[in-house]
Amino acid sequence: MKNLAILVLPITLVACAGGSSSSSSSTSPAATTPFTNWSNTTVGTPVSFSAGPSSTLAIDGTSVQGASDAAATLTLNSSNNFSAISASNSGGSASFNTANGDTLQAGFNGYTTIALNKSQTSLGSFANPSANGFEYQTYGAWGAYGNSTTPAYAISVGNPSPASAIPLTGALTFTGGATGYYVDANKFGYVTYSNMVAAVTFENRSVAFSTTNTSVTGGPGAPQISAPALNMTGTLTYAPGSNAMTGTATTTNGMSGNMNGKFYGPALNEVGGTYAVTGSGIGSMVGGFGGKR
Repeated sequence: MKNLAILVLPITLVACAGGSSSSSSSTSPAATTPFTNWSNTTVGTPVSFSAGPSSTLAIDGTSVQGASDAAATLTLNSSNNFSAISASNSGGSASFNTANGDTLQAGFNGYTTIALNKSQTSLGSFANPSANGFEYQTYGAWGAYGNSTTPAYAISVGNPSPASAIPLTGALTFTGGATGYYVDANKFGYVTYSNMVAAVTFENRSVAFSTTNTSVTGGPGAPQISAPALNMTGTLTYAPGSNAMTGTATTTNGMSGNMNGKFYGPALNEVGGTYAVTGSGIGSMVGGFGGKR
């Protein structure tokens, strides 16, 4: 882990300036459309989400998972990146909007929109649905830009599957990605992106979760650096008749913590959720994940 911190350090000279995770100034509220799926979403029209799973990670490494407190209002531009993001859970919120002078830029080869507010206090990364092939969900995470002096947050939002659609037998594998907010041992914050696989066995009501090819960056336009120490493995389970998963995850470098999730889409088309992991002397990471069949 020490080697990773040394590798990532040059990012701070390019992209980060320190600060808290306070949000941008807000514009007048625009009319929103409740989310159903991305095919029915119009460019430039905000869509609203509610009742998704969330994770909040405190400075001391303690975490809180919420089963249904995540909410968001998101606006896509003509390039299928986000031009406005408002995200919240019961722990905190953030707002990014190009109309306010905030920076929202495609990152991680277009798989996410990396967001930095104008005052350079709040940094986030949110999954671009088109690049990830999502129809029914998205996810993201945010925290302080530069020195991490405040809690960090993650959400997973979308159109949940009815519990009655979950089969009793069989298996499905979902592939996609995960994006998070990582704080290193020196209390410096970065956003992350990984490839993700979630393999569901319905007889056991279990989900085998893993991420690979993790990379980090300090902000929009900053170098992207490989960080395999942040790859994760974990297992989630759910109760009979419930579309609410819980479980645990561990990173390659020894951070560990809790996860939660849901199926999305009318026929279990996708899966998504959040995680929060930490390790003494190593760092912490909170984020969201999602995959499709």
